Amino acid sequence: MAATAPKSPGVRTPSIDYLRSFITLLVLFVHAILAYSTWSRFNPENFSHSVAPIVDPIKWAGFDLAPPLLNTFIMPLMFFISGLFVWKSLTRKGPRYFLRDRLLRLGAPFVISLVVIMPLAYYPSFLQSSQRLDFFTYWRSWEWISGPAWFVSMLLVFNLLAALCFWVSPGSVWARRVPQAVFTNPMVFFLVLVGAALIAFLPLLYLYGPFTWFYWGPCLIGQSSRLLLYLVYFFAGVAVGAYGLDGSFLGPALSRRWLPWSVAAVLQIPLFALALAGVPGDSSAALVPTSQGWLLFGFSMVLCSAIFSLACMSLFLRFVNRRERILDFFSDNAYGIYLVHYPLVIWTQFLLVDSTLPAPAKASIVLIFSLLFSWFISAFLRSFSVVRNII
Repeated sequence: MAATAPKSPGVRTPSIDYLRSFITLLVLFVHAILAYSTWSRFNPENFSHSVAPIVDPIKWAGFDLAPPLLNTFIMPLMFFISGLFVWKSLTRKGPRYFLRDRLLRLGAPFVISLVVIMPLAYYPSFLQSSQRLDFFTYWRSWEWISGPAWFVSMLLVFNLLAALCFWVSPGSVWARRVPQAVFTNPMVFFLVLVGAALIAFLPLLYLYGPFTWFYWGPCLIGQSSRLLLYLVYFFAGVAVGAYGLDGSFLGPALSRRWLPWSVAAVLQIPLFALALAGVPGDSSAALVPTSQGWLLFGFSMVLCSAIFSLACMSLFLRFVNRRERILDFFSDNAYGIYLVHYPLVIWTQFLLVDSTLPAPAKASIVLIFSLLFSWFISAFLRSFSVVRNII
Protein backbone atom coordinates (compact mmCIF):
# COMPACT_ATOMS: atom_id res chain seq x y z
CA MET A 1 0.00 0.00 0.00
CA ALA A 2 1.40 4.17 0.92
CA ALA A 3 2.18 6.61 1.67
CA THR A 4 3.61 10.20 1.26
CA ALA A 5 5.89 12.13 -1.05
CA PRO A 6 8.29 14.83 0.04
CA LYS A 7 7.03 18.35 0.00
CA SER A 8 7.59 20.60 -2.94
CA PRO A 9 8.74 24.09 -2.10
CA GLY A 10 6.50 27.05 -2.59
CA VAL A 11 3.32 28.40 -1.06
CA ARG A 12 1.54 25.54 0.61
CA THR A 13 -2.01 25.03 1.75
CA PRO A 14 -2.20 23.66 5.30
CA SER A 15 -5.30 21.63 4.41
CA ILE A 16 -3.43 19.75 1.68
CA ASP A 17 -0.31 19.26 3.81
CA TYR A 18 -2.33 17.94 6.74
CA LEU A 19 -4.43 15.70 4.50
CA ARG A 20 -1.27 14.12 3.14
CA SER A 21 -0.09 13.54 6.70
CA PHE A 22 -3.45 12.01 7.58
CA ILE A 23 -3.12 9.58 4.67
CA THR A 24 0.27 8.54 6.05
CA LEU A 25 -1.46 7.78 9.35
CA LEU A 26 -4.08 5.71 7.50
CA VAL A 27 -1.29 3.73 5.82
CA LEU A 28 0.17 2.92 9.23
CA PHE A 29 -3.27 1.91 10.46
CA VAL A 30 -3.80 -0.49 7.54
CA HIS A 31 -0.40 -2.09 8.04
CA ALA A 32 -1.01 -2.38 11.79
CA ILE A 33 -4.29 -4.30 11.44
CA LEU A 34 -3.48 -6.57 8.48
CA ALA A 35 -2.02 -9.22 10.76
CA TYR A 36 -5.36 -9.55 12.58
CA SER A 37 -8.00 -9.71 9.81
CA THR A 38 -9.73 -13.06 9.44
CA TRP A 39 -8.86 -13.29 5.72
CA SER A 40 -5.11 -12.80 6.22
CA ARG A 41 -3.12 -15.89 5.26
CA PHE A 42 0.56 -16.70 5.66
CA ASN A 43 2.42 -18.70 3.02
CA PRO A 44 5.28 -20.57 4.73
CA GLU A 45 6.56 -21.80 1.37
CA ASN A 46 7.04 -18.24 0.11
CA PHE A 47 6.64 -15.63 2.84
CA SER A 48 6.84 -12.74 0.36
CA HIS A 49 3.56 -13.92 -1.22
CA SER A 50 1.61 -13.90 2.03
CA VAL A 51 -1.33 -11.56 2.51
CA ALA A 52 0.63 -9.88 5.31
CA PRO A 53 4.25 -10.35 6.45
CA ILE A 54 3.04 -11.42 9.90
CA VAL A 55 -0.28 -13.20 10.42
CA ASP A 56 -1.37 -13.53 14.04
CA PRO A 57 -3.42 -16.56 15.18
CA ILE A 58 -5.69 -14.18 17.09
CA LYS A 59 -7.95 -12.38 14.63
CA TRP A 60 -10.94 -10.04 14.66
CA ALA A 61 -13.64 -9.74 12.01
CA GLY A 62 -13.93 -6.02 12.78
CA PHE A 63 -10.69 -5.51 10.84
CA ASP A 64 -11.88 -7.31 7.70
CA LEU A 65 -13.45 -4.43 5.78
CA ALA A 66 -11.13 -1.55 6.70
CA PRO A 67 -8.02 -2.49 4.64
CA PRO A 68 -9.79 -3.06 1.29
CA LEU A 69 -12.03 -0.04 1.83
CA LEU A 70 -9.19 2.31 2.75
CA ASN A 71 -7.07 0.97 -0.09
CA THR A 72 -9.70 2.14 -2.56
CA PHE A 73 -8.72 5.77 -2.03
CA ILE A 74 -5.65 6.39 0.15
CA MET A 75 -3.09 5.70 -2.58
CA PRO A 76 -5.07 7.30 -5.47
CA LEU A 77 -5.55 10.38 -3.30
CA MET A 78 -1.87 10.42 -2.39
CA PHE A 79 -0.89 10.30 -6.06
CA PHE A 80 -3.34 13.14 -6.78
CA ILE A 81 -1.87 15.30 -4.02
CA SER A 82 1.66 14.45 -5.13
CA GLY A 83 0.84 15.73 -8.61
CA LEU A 84 -0.61 19.08 -7.51
CA PHE A 85 2.69 20.96 -7.28
CA VAL A 86 4.62 19.15 -10.01
CA TRP A 87 3.90 21.60 -12.84
CA LYS A 88 4.75 24.61 -10.70
CA SER A 89 8.02 22.95 -9.74
CA LEU A 90 8.80 22.13 -13.37
CA THR A 91 8.10 25.72 -14.40
CA ARG A 92 10.36 27.11 -11.70
CA LYS A 93 13.26 24.63 -11.96
CA GLY A 94 13.06 23.34 -15.50
CA PRO A 95 13.07 19.61 -16.36
CA ARG A 96 16.79 19.09 -15.69
CA TYR A 97 16.88 20.39 -12.12
CA PHE A 98 13.41 18.99 -11.43
CA LEU A 99 14.59 15.49 -12.31
CA ARG A 100 17.78 15.88 -10.31
CA ASP A 101 15.67 16.89 -7.31
CA ARG A 102 13.30 13.95 -7.76
CA LEU A 103 16.13 11.47 -8.15
CA LEU A 104 17.52 12.72 -4.85
CA ARG A 105 14.22 12.89 -2.97
CA LEU A 106 12.62 9.75 -4.38
CA GLY A 107 15.38 7.64 -5.94
CA ALA A 108 17.78 7.71 -3.01
CA PRO A 109 15.16 6.78 -0.35
CA PHE A 110 13.89 3.99 -2.60
CA VAL A 111 17.35 2.44 -2.93
CA ILE A 112 17.93 2.69 0.83
CA SER A 113 14.52 1.11 1.47
CA LEU A 114 15.23 -1.70 -0.95
CA VAL A 115 18.68 -2.50 0.43
CA VAL A 116 18.34 -1.77 4.14
CA ILE A 117 14.84 -0.99 5.43
CA MET A 118 12.82 -3.71 3.69
CA PRO A 119 15.23 -6.60 4.44
CA LEU A 120 15.04 -5.58 8.09
CA ALA A 121 11.24 -5.36 7.85
CA TYR A 122 10.71 -8.80 6.28
CA TYR A 123 13.14 -10.74 8.48
CA PRO A 124 10.42 -11.57 11.08
CA SER A 125 8.27 -12.91 8.23
CA PHE A 126 11.22 -15.06 7.18
CA LEU A 127 11.52 -16.33 10.77
CA GLN A 128 7.77 -17.06 10.94
CA SER A 129 8.20 -19.38 7.95
CA SER A 130 10.34 -21.60 10.26
CA GLN A 131 13.61 -20.45 8.73
CA ARG A 132 16.45 -19.95 11.17
CA LEU A 133 19.20 -18.32 9.14
CA ASP A 134 21.00 -15.40 10.74
CA PHE A 135 20.15 -11.97 9.37
CA PHE A 136 23.23 -11.52 7.20
CA THR A 137 22.85 -14.93 5.56
CA TYR A 138 19.21 -14.06 4.94
CA TRP A 139 20.17 -10.64 3.56
CA ARG A 140 22.60 -12.15 1.05
CA SER A 141 19.71 -14.14 -0.43
CA TRP A 142 17.31 -11.17 -0.17
CA GLU A 143 14.49 -11.20 -2.73
CA TRP A 144 14.55 -7.40 -3.18
CA ILE A 145 10.96 -6.83 -2.13
CA SER A 146 10.21 -3.13 -2.20
CA GLY A 147 7.24 -3.34 0.19
CA PRO A 148 5.59 0.06 0.83
CA ALA A 149 8.46 1.74 -1.05
CA TRP A 150 6.69 0.71 -4.27
CA PHE A 151 4.84 4.02 -3.99
CA VAL A 152 8.11 5.95 -4.04
CA SER A 153 9.37 4.12 -7.12
CA MET A 154 6.09 4.57 -8.98
CA LEU A 155 5.93 8.24 -8.04
CA LEU A 156 9.44 8.66 -9.45
CA VAL A 157 8.32 7.11 -12.76
CA PHE A 158 5.26 9.36 -12.88
CA ASN A 159 7.45 12.41 -12.24
CA LEU A 160 9.69 11.36 -15.12
CA LEU A 161 6.62 11.20 -17.37
CA ALA A 162 5.51 14.64 -16.16
CA ALA A 163 8.95 16.05 -16.98
CA LEU A 164 8.69 14.52 -20.46
CA CYS A 165 5.28 16.15 -20.95
CA PHE A 166 6.72 19.48 -19.81
CA TRP A 167 9.65 19.13 -22.22
CA VAL A 168 7.22 18.51 -25.10
CA SER A 169 4.87 21.34 -24.05
CA PRO A 170 6.51 23.63 -21.46
CA GLY A 171 3.50 25.94 -21.15
CA SER A 172 0.25 25.05 -19.42
CA VAL A 173 -1.81 25.99 -22.48
CA TRP A 174 -3.02 22.41 -22.70
CA ALA A 175 -4.67 22.81 -19.30
CA ARG A 176 -6.52 25.86 -20.58
CA ARG A 177 -7.90 23.85 -23.49
CA VAL A 178 -9.81 21.66 -21.08
CA PRO A 179 -13.25 23.11 -20.25
CA GLN A 180 -12.90 25.42 -17.28
CA ALA A 181 -15.70 23.67 -15.40
CA VAL A 182 -13.51 20.55 -15.05
CA PHE A 183 -11.18 22.52 -12.78
CA THR A 184 -13.67 24.80 -11.05
CA ASN A 185 -16.74 22.61 -10.49
CA PRO A 186 -16.25 19.66 -8.08
CA MET A 187 -19.05 17.60 -9.65
CA VAL A 188 -17.73 18.05 -13.19
CA PHE A 189 -14.23 17.13 -12.02
CA PHE A 190 -15.67 14.08 -10.26
CA LEU A 191 -17.48 12.87 -13.38
CA VAL A 192 -14.41 13.33 -15.59
CA LEU A 193 -12.21 11.61 -13.01
CA VAL A 194 -14.59 8.64 -12.71
CA GLY A 195 -14.81 8.28 -16.48
CA ALA A 196 -11.03 8.34 -16.95
CA ALA A 197 -10.54 5.98 -13.99
CA LEU A 198 -13.02 3.44 -15.37
CA ILE A 199 -11.23 3.41 -18.73
CA ALA A 200 -7.88 2.92 -16.98
CA PHE A 201 -8.97 0.43 -14.32
CA LEU A 202 -11.53 -1.99 -15.77
CA PRO A 203 -9.38 -3.58 -18.53
CA LEU A 204 -6.51 -4.30 -16.13
CA LEU A 205 -8.95 -5.54 -13.50
CA TYR A 206 -10.32 -8.00 -16.04
CA LEU A 207 -6.85 -9.20 -17.00
CA TYR A 208 -5.25 -9.44 -13.56
CA GLY A 209 -8.02 -9.42 -10.98
CA PRO A 210 -7.85 -7.19 -7.88
CA PHE A 211 -5.24 -9.09 -5.89
CA THR A 212 -2.20 -9.79 -8.07
CA TRP A 213 0.89 -7.58 -7.82
CA PHE A 214 3.14 -6.44 -10.63
CA TYR A 215 6.86 -7.19 -10.43
CA TRP A 216 9.60 -5.52 -12.47
CA GLY A 217 12.66 -7.68 -12.13
CA PRO A 218 13.01 -8.33 -8.41
CA CYS A 219 11.03 -5.28 -7.34
CA LEU A 220 7.43 -5.28 -6.21
CA ILE A 221 5.83 -2.34 -8.01
CA GLY A 222 2.13 -2.24 -7.17
CA GLN A 223 -1.21 -3.92 -7.66
CA SER A 224 -1.39 -4.81 -11.35
CA SER A 225 -4.97 -3.66 -11.90
CA ARG A 226 -4.35 -0.23 -10.36
CA LEU A 227 -1.24 0.95 -12.19
CA LEU A 228 -3.10 3.09 -14.72
CA LEU A 229 -5.63 4.18 -12.09
CA TYR A 230 -2.78 5.71 -10.09
CA LEU A 231 -1.47 7.35 -13.26
CA VAL A 232 -4.87 8.95 -13.86
CA TYR A 233 -4.98 10.39 -10.35
CA PHE A 234 -1.41 11.67 -10.52
CA PHE A 235 -1.95 13.51 -13.80
CA ALA A 236 -5.31 14.77 -12.58
CA GLY A 237 -3.34 16.44 -9.79
CA VAL A 238 -0.77 17.74 -12.30
CA ALA A 239 -3.56 19.21 -14.45
CA VAL A 240 -5.25 20.94 -11.49
CA GLY A 241 -1.89 22.33 -10.39
CA ALA A 242 -1.11 23.58 -13.89
CA TYR A 243 -4.50 25.29 -14.05
CA GLY A 244 -3.83 26.94 -10.68
CA LEU A 245 -5.00 25.91 -7.21
CA ASP A 246 -6.31 29.37 -6.33
CA GLY A 247 -8.91 29.31 -9.05
CA SER A 248 -9.71 25.60 -8.91
CA PHE A 249 -12.40 23.69 -7.06
CA LEU A 250 -9.91 23.13 -4.20
CA GLY A 251 -11.35 26.03 -2.28
CA PRO A 252 -14.81 27.29 -1.28
CA ALA A 253 -16.43 25.38 -4.16
CA LEU A 254 -15.48 22.10 -2.47
CA SER A 255 -15.27 23.04 1.21
CA ARG A 256 -18.84 24.39 1.24
CA ARG A 257 -20.09 20.99 0.06
CA TRP A 258 -18.30 18.91 2.68
CA LEU A 259 -21.56 17.46 4.04
CA PRO A 260 -22.96 16.01 0.76
CA TRP A 261 -19.58 14.50 -0.13
CA SER A 262 -19.21 13.03 3.36
CA VAL A 263 -22.70 11.52 3.25
CA ALA A 264 -21.98 10.07 -0.19
CA ALA A 265 -18.79 8.50 1.18
CA VAL A 266 -20.63 6.91 4.11
CA LEU A 267 -23.27 5.52 1.75
CA GLN A 268 -20.53 3.95 -0.36
CA ILE A 269 -19.34 1.72 2.50
CA PRO A 270 -22.18 -0.88 2.43
CA LEU A 271 -22.22 -0.78 -1.37
CA PHE A 272 -18.50 -1.51 -1.51
CA ALA A 273 -18.85 -4.28 1.08
CA LEU A 274 -21.56 -5.87 -1.07
CA ALA A 275 -19.43 -5.64 -4.21
CA LEU A 276 -16.39 -7.03 -2.38
CA ALA A 277 -18.40 -10.00 -1.11
CA GLY A 278 -19.06 -11.02 -4.72
CA VAL A 279 -15.36 -11.20 -5.60
CA PRO A 280 -13.66 -14.59 -5.18
CA GLY A 281 -10.79 -14.40 -2.76
CA ASP A 282 -8.36 -16.31 -4.95
CA SER A 283 -5.36 -13.99 -5.26
CA SER A 284 -3.81 -16.21 -7.92
CA ALA A 285 -6.67 -15.71 -10.40
CA ALA A 286 -5.37 -13.92 -13.48
CA LEU A 287 -8.49 -13.83 -15.66
CA VAL A 288 -12.05 -13.07 -14.66
CA PRO A 289 -14.17 -16.22 -14.74
CA THR A 290 -17.47 -14.42 -14.06
CA SER A 291 -17.28 -10.85 -15.30
CA GLN A 292 -20.46 -9.66 -13.59
CA GLY A 293 -19.10 -9.76 -10.06
CA TRP A 294 -15.77 -8.29 -11.11
CA LEU A 295 -17.47 -5.53 -13.08
CA LEU A 296 -19.56 -4.55 -10.05
CA PHE A 297 -16.42 -4.50 -7.93
CA GLY A 298 -14.62 -2.39 -10.54
CA PHE A 299 -17.35 0.25 -10.63
CA SER A 300 -17.55 0.27 -6.83
CA MET A 301 -13.78 0.61 -6.50
CA VAL A 302 -13.65 3.58 -8.90
CA LEU A 303 -16.60 5.32 -7.23
CA CYS A 304 -15.09 4.82 -3.77
CA SER A 305 -11.75 6.21 -4.93
CA ALA A 306 -13.31 9.38 -6.31
CA ILE A 307 -16.00 9.98 -3.68
CA PHE A 308 -13.76 9.35 -0.67
CA SER A 309 -11.00 11.47 -2.19
CA LEU A 310 -13.31 14.45 -2.68
CA ALA A 311 -14.91 13.90 0.72
CA CYS A 312 -11.52 13.91 2.47
CA MET A 313 -10.41 17.01 0.61
CA SER A 314 -13.66 18.83 1.37
CA LEU A 315 -13.42 18.02 5.09
CA PHE A 316 -9.80 19.16 5.39
CA LEU A 317 -10.44 22.31 3.34
CA ARG A 318 -13.41 23.13 5.56
CA PHE A 319 -12.16 22.22 9.02
CA VAL A 320 -8.35 21.85 8.95
CA ASN A 321 -7.23 25.07 7.32
CA ARG A 322 -5.06 26.78 9.95
CA ARG A 323 -1.44 26.14 10.77
CA GLU A 324 -0.84 24.29 14.05
CA ARG A 325 2.64 23.64 15.41
CA ILE A 326 2.09 19.97 16.26
CA LEU A 327 0.45 19.30 12.89
CA ASP A 328 3.29 21.06 11.10
CA PHE A 329 5.77 18.94 13.03
CA PHE A 330 3.98 15.77 12.00
CA SER A 331 3.61 17.00 8.42
CA ASP A 332 7.33 17.76 8.21
CA ASN A 333 8.10 14.19 9.29
CA ALA A 334 5.35 12.38 7.37
CA TYR A 335 7.63 11.29 4.52
CA GLY A 336 10.25 9.99 6.93
CA ILE A 337 7.57 8.20 8.97
CA TYR A 338 6.33 6.47 5.84
CA LEU A 339 9.83 5.35 4.89
CA VAL A 340 10.80 3.84 8.26
CA HIS A 341 7.53 2.64 9.80
CA TYR A 342 7.27 -0.80 8.17
CA PRO A 343 10.03 -2.60 10.13
CA LEU A 344 8.57 -1.24 13.35
CA VAL A 345 5.08 -2.49 12.45
CA ILE A 346 6.22 -5.98 11.47
CA TRP A 347 8.66 -6.50 14.34
CA THR A 348 6.03 -5.38 16.88
CA GLN A 349 3.47 -7.76 15.35
CA PHE A 350 6.06 -10.53 15.44
CA LEU A 351 6.86 -9.95 19.12
CA LEU A 352 3.14 -10.00 19.98
CA VAL A 353 2.34 -13.26 18.16
CA ASP A 354 2.54 -15.37 21.31
CA SER A 355 0.57 -12.89 23.41
CA THR A 356 -3.01 -13.77 24.36
CA LEU A 357 -4.19 -10.17 24.11
CA PRO A 358 -7.27 -9.63 21.91
CA ALA A 359 -6.61 -8.50 18.35
CA PRO A 360 -7.79 -4.88 18.84
CA ALA A 361 -5.38 -4.49 21.76
CA LYS A 362 -2.50 -5.91 19.73
CA ALA A 363 -3.28 -3.68 16.77
CA SER A 364 -3.45 -0.63 19.04
CA ILE A 365 -0.04 -1.41 20.50
CA VAL A 366 1.41 -1.89 17.03
CA LEU A 367 -0.06 1.35 15.72
CA ILE A 368 0.92 3.52 18.67
CA PHE A 369 4.44 2.13 18.99
CA SER A 370 5.23 2.23 15.26
CA LEU A 371 3.80 5.74 14.89
CA LEU A 372 5.63 7.27 17.84
CA PHE A 373 8.94 5.52 17.23
CA SER A 374 8.98 6.15 13.48
CA TRP A 375 8.12 9.79 14.21
CA PHE A 376 11.07 9.94 16.61
CA ILE A 377 13.42 8.30 14.09
CA SER A 378 12.31 10.67 11.32
CA ALA A 379 12.76 13.72 13.55
CA PHE A 380 16.21 12.52 14.61
CA LEU A 381 17.33 11.87 11.03
CA ARG A 382 15.97 15.21 9.88
CA SER A 383 18.06 16.97 12.51
CA PHE A 384 20.93 16.43 10.03
CA SER A 385 20.73 18.93 7.20
CA VAL A 386 21.84 16.43 4.56
CA VAL A 387 18.89 14.16 5.44
CA ARG A 388 16.47 17.06 5.83
CA ASN A 389 17.22 18.12 2.27
CA ILE A 390 16.01 14.70 1.09
CA ILE A 391 13.08 13.89 3.39
